[in-house]
Amino acid sequence: MAHENDGHRARLRERMIKEGLDSFQDHEVLELLLFQYLPRKDTNKLAHTLLDKFGSFAGVLNASPQQLMTVEGVSEATACNLAVLKEVWRRYKRSDVCKVPLDGLKSIIEYSQSLLVESYSERLVIVYVDYATRFIFREEITSDSMKRVFADNKQIVATAMRTGAAGVVLFHCHVSGVCEPSEEDDRFTERLAFALAGVDVVLLEHIIFNERNEYYSYFAHGTIDAIQSKYKNTLK
Repeated sequence: MAHENDGHRARLRERMIKEGLDSFQDHEVLELLLFQYLPRKDTNKLAHTLLDKFGSFAGVLNASPQQLMTVEGVSEATACNLAVLKEVWRRYKRSDVCKVPLDGLKSIIEYSQSLLVESYSERLVIVYVDYATRFIFREEITSDSMKRVFADNKQIVATAMRTGAAGVVLFHCHVSGVCEPSEEDDRFTERLAFALAGVDVVLLEHIIFNERNEYYSYFAHGTIDAIQSKYKNTLK
């Protein structure tokens, strides 16, 4: 038996196929997303309720599954499927920006901002590059703490050797507060640079962001050069 909303749903899908989403209002986009999870419910009403509850389209997608399930009519499955959309988008962006050549500070900043956008805890991203600073491999370490992230220097060195990297670029975020490095950040950076230098791999940069998208560049502040000079002195 046909549902009274079937015609409305079909029209929205047809518009999407023909026009894309540019002409859609926010509640109509949410309706499209909800169709597949709620085949026999009034998704128009639920879409408006979600927008009212969370304030905006972005607010809905930023909500956690637990927050979404506080809205009547949103099941656990629906909440998870809505919440995963932002994570899928973040993964898509990370995958897409891997194509960017890291050939200068500007491109490195743009790349790292894309990787670290909307971090809710401290995150460290390690990028391995070849002699032309072209992307080879990336790994990410996410902390369950907002204040620190733990990385294994031996593992980073091992990965650099395994991938044949000539250089390593570090990005990490301070979720709250200033973006200037802590003493712990400085010690970690120097120890890693020394360890990499021992296998002829160069630590090219370490950039720290905060939640206001401000950043601190170890290279721009001369710290990378100072560390490399210090390492050379240890060989004399």
